[in-house]
Amino acid sequence: MWSRGIMLIGIFLIVMGILALVSNLTGINFSSFCFPTILILLGVLVLLRPRMVKEGTRVDFMLLGEYKRSGLWAVEPAEIWSGIGEVKLDFTQAEIPTGETTIRIYHFVGDVVLRPGAAMGLMLSANGMLNTVKWMGARQDNFLNALQLSTPNYDQAERKVKVDVTDFVGDIKGISPTDMA
Repeated sequence: MWSRGIMLIGIFLIVMGILALVSNLTGINFSSFCFPTILILLGVLVLLRPRMVKEGTRVDFMLLGEYKRSGLWAVEPAEIWSGIGEVKLDFTQAEIPTGETTIRIYHFVGDVVLRPGAAMGLMLSANGMLNTVKWMGARQDNFLNALQLSTPNYDQAERKVKVDVTDFVGDIKGISPTDMA
């Protein structure tokens, strides 16, 4: 299963490899060019991304720190962009609409913690360069691998949340509602 996140990471690695190879063969130092270009492209992405998502999707950007949703909150389609930090989503008291709601998390380095509610279905789709997924007591280490896990009641649940995580390096934890985060 190929996802957009894995393809972007693969393209990035290929471009960086080509630039390093050309730099070695020609003696031209591309590193002084690449870093400013990456910063400019990230800035353009930050400015244009809210216009590129589907209508009604919430977009949150966070460079450093913790993004946390817990207690009473309304679950809605969202994209969460995080540089370095932690994203915690606690669905135990959340107001989840009927049907499937998708939340996308784009993360560079850090942790994602998901706590499902008792009467909901939760599906995790994890893509990344290097991540560790701890899901309901099981652990799996991934390197350039896509992984999809869900709660046992996902297919039968009336209210479902699908969380797509694309990260460079991180830990993803799906914990039961009774465990502490």
